[in-house]
Amino acid sequence: MRPQVISVPYRYDRFEEGLGLGPRRLLEVGLAEEAAGVHQASLADSDRDDDRTAINIGILGRSTANLVAAARGKGESVLVVAGDDTASVGVVAGLQATDGAGRSLGIVWIDAHGDFNTPDTSYSGILAGMPLAVIAGLAGPRWREAAGLDEPIPVERMLLVGTRDLDKAEAELMRAHNLAQVSVADIRKGDGLDAALAALTATCELLYVNIDLDVLSPHLVPSVTTLSEGGFEIAELSDVLRRVLGTGLVAAVSLTSLNPLGGARGQTSTRSAWQVAQAILTEWTRVPRLPGGFS
Repeated sequence: MRPQVISVPYRYDRFEEGLGLGPRRLLEVGLAEEAAGVHQASLADSDRDDDRTAINIGILGRSTANLVAAARGKGESVLVVAGDDTASVGVVAGLQATDGAGRSLGIVWIDAHGDFNTPDTSYSGILAGMPLAVIAGLAGPRWREAAGLDEPIPVERMLLVGTRDLDKAEAELMRAHNLAQVSVADIRKGDGLDAALAALTATCELLYVNIDLDVLSPHLVPSVTTLSEGGFEIAELSDVLRRVLGTGLVAAVSLTSLNPLGGARGQTSTRSAWQVAQAILTEWTRVPRLPGGFS
C-alpha cells in the first residue's frame, strides 16, 4: 500500500528552518519514490502574523487538514512528514473533516515527551510541548479554531508510548486525566502495549499515530534537539509500529522532528528516520473504511 505523503516543511511557522528541513530530506532519500503522491502544506505570507505564532501554526494546520482530508476522502493511507509535532492539530482536523467529528478517533502518541503541557504547566512555554493538550481541548482554543479542529479528542482515547521526559506539572496533569501510558521498559518486559491497544481500539473506529523521532535512543538520532536517554532501538520501535498498524484502524501517521543538519550527526539521524519510515511503509497494509462503508 503506497500512502499519500503530505509534507509540512516547517518548524512552527517557519519554512524549512532547522527541523523544517527534515521532510524534504526524507523525500530525497527515498520516500518520494514510495509515495502514491506527494503534497505540501503551506502558510502564505499574506496570512502570517509575526506576533501570533500559535495562530500561524493553526493556519498552516488548516492547509495540512485540507490535504489530509483530500487523501483520506479517497480511502487512501496518509503519511505526514513534518518538522515538529505541532502539525498534529491539522492532521486531526483533516480526519474529522472526512470521518466526522462525532466518529471516535483515537490517538497513539509515540514520543519521548508527553506534549501535554498547557501554558500553566509548561516551564519553557515551548509550543511544541503542547499539541496533545491542544487536541484534548485543554489549551489553545484559537490555535484549534485556526486549524479547523471542531471537536477536541477525549483524553480516554489517547495512548502515550515511550514517553519518559515530562515537566512536573505536566505529569501531574496527565495523572489527573488518567492518560494511558506504556513505557519503553514496559515494552521491553513484554508488558502493557497489547492490553493498552486492546482497550483503545475497543472504543475507537479509527486511529491517528504521531511518531516523534526523539522516542529513539540518542545514538540513533544525535542531531535531534530534544534528546532523551532510554529510548527505543529501531527494531523495538518497528515492532511497536507492527502492532499498532496491525490493528487495521490507522488512518494517518505523522513522522516528525528529523534534523538533517549537523554533518555526520544529521546523516545518522536521517538514516534512522528513513528506517522508521520504511517500517511504516512495510507494516501499514490496511486502513479503516470511511463512514458509510466505502473503502
